Amino acid sequence: SSVVSAPGSLRVSHSVSAALRSAFAPPAAMASTSRIERLLGGKLASDLSEYDQSEAYDVVARLTAFALEVLGGKMVYDIEELGRRKARRAARSDNTGRVEKNIYYWEPKSLRITAINWWHVLSAEYIPYLYKLAILMVLSLIAYQLSSGSVLVARAGVLSLVHDYILLEAIGMAALIMWYFGHMKASVYCLENSVFVPPEEWRVTKEELITMMKSQGCFTDESLDFMTRVLQRSGTGDSTAWPPSMVPSKDGTTKARTDIQSARDEAREVIFPLVRDVLERSNVKPEQIDFLIINCSLFAPTPSLCAMVCNEFCLREDVRSYNLGGMGCSANGISVDLAKQLLQNQPGTRALVISTENLTQNLYTGNHKGMLLQNTLFRCGGCAILLSSRWTDSVRAKYKLLYTFRAQVSEDNSYNCVHQGLDDDGKIGVSLSKDIVNVAGRAMKRNFIQLGPYVLPLREQIKVLMNRIHIKLTTWAKRQGLPLAKQLSVPAGYTPNFSKGIDHFCIHAGGRAVIEGVQNNLGLTDAQVKPSMQTLHDFGNTSSSSIWYEMDWVERHGRLQRGDRVLQIAFGSGFKCNSAVWVALRVDRTKRGVPLKEAGR
Repeated sequence: SSVVSAPGSLRVSHSVSAALRSAFAPPAAMASTSRIERLLGGKLASDLSEYDQSEAYDVVARLTAFALEVLGGKMVYDIEELGRRKARRAARSDNTGRVEKNIYYWEPKSLRITAINWWHVLSAEYIPYLYKLAILMVLSLIAYQLSSGSVLVARAGVLSLVHDYILLEAIGMAALIMWYFGHMKASVYCLENSVFVPPEEWRVTKEELITMMKSQGCFTDESLDFMTRVLQRSGTGDSTAWPPSMVPSKDGTTKARTDIQSARDEAREVIFPLVRDVLERSNVKPEQIDFLIINCSLFAPTPSLCAMVCNEFCLREDVRSYNLGGMGCSANGISVDLAKQLLQNQPGTRALVISTENLTQNLYTGNHKGMLLQNTLFRCGGCAILLSSRWTDSVRAKYKLLYTFRAQVSEDNSYNCVHQGLDDDGKIGVSLSKDIVNVAGRAMKRNFIQLGPYVLPLREQIKVLMNRIHIKLTTWAKRQGLPLAKQLSVPAGYTPNFSKGIDHFCIHAGGRAVIEGVQNNLGLTDAQVKPSMQTLHDFGNTSSSSIWYEMDWVERHGRLQRGDRVLQIAFGSGFKCNSAVWVALRVDRTKRGVPLKEAGR
């Protein structure tokens, strides 16, 4: 009775409880004692120390049995799970556990799991009704004044307003300003961007890569010779990365592991460091993420990659997640465009965008030449970018998103240009057509038709217009058979100089042929395509994340200045060409001149 009636809080000290468990408690009782420690404490610890060991254990055992009988197994499990979740989030949350813009928050001193944030409910649900009520009251007041004999006074006020031109102009200007700001979409900013730097043990040389292919025991000598020739002309270097489940094949005998668990491990080792890095550098907590978008074309497990990130970083329960698959190497542009739409539709929110590709389960083990290219071109990589539509974040943002454009080419030749399917032996692989450069050129043309008017200066747009007029007039004169028309030649189409409106180009590192094709179509110099060529050499084709490796190269070696415009161009299966234009707001001078692989060590 003295124990039950003891004043003060109830908490069992760790030393007393540990002594009781080690001295007396069998395994089952030890588990019960560990549960009671979460429910009792304070003065009980000092009281128990006055008892001998047998009496103390008897009291604890009876209290444990009573608590388990009252609470039940489910309640105890919920409390334990809540404690584990709270411990995981402790390093990334404040003491109160409050989450901004969340109607629920945790009260640490209460057994209530959630409590409603009524201010959020009021601001989100009821304030719009208050606005409507205020307008209704004003209209009612006007109607009352008109019905109570104040018509003459109101008529005199209206006449005086009509003759006051300055006041009318001020009212009109105020109405236009309100309309403009009411229809203006929120700006989208990039707070931080991070790319995955593979560890040393993941990196392989070209010679080691061929050895890894030989270890699989499924490729013919002709196929191995073909992959060797492709590697020599691919533009990739001798330190590109393959997943850890395949690296042991460098010994010449070990076969690669392609099971789903190895694929999940690859995804974790790529994605988790990216998320930690971008959140730490932006000083944003996981609970402050409103949207989560992950794109990975060829690996879509259940639970999804978004669920894996939510579980690891304890994102909010109401976070809206989107897992994009099958979008190819241009998927980052699609993810950024989706994030832009979401952020602009809900101003004041943040979105975490992650782009990666998983190679573990996508090793082609057949001998079809069109599908062997995937074994020699694609490499491990990933990127994470944190976007925000909060105007307060513009002060510390690195980039502002100006435009996003997407073009989908739907002809059969374009659709089958990059296609996943079965070879003659039933092996799954991704085939790359020989026409991929021409298809990419057509897709880029359609994308740049949308892009040009927004980024080209007026003089370049006039040149394009005059060229089109010249072509149409010359063609019409030849068709009409006008005099001297035969002596005229139809001029070639004018390709505008995009360097006049863009300072840096990040062309998807899909291969040397793709980069050189874009360079020729746009008339770019070797210096302007160096970010793409160097990324291809250092990291290979990392799929959708490659344009952010190029952006990182521009930050380190491209002399990026505040106010510079950066164009990202990516191509993907389908066939798609997506582009994004960013303007630099802040330059990270700590990166200047430091190679990415050295910075990632």
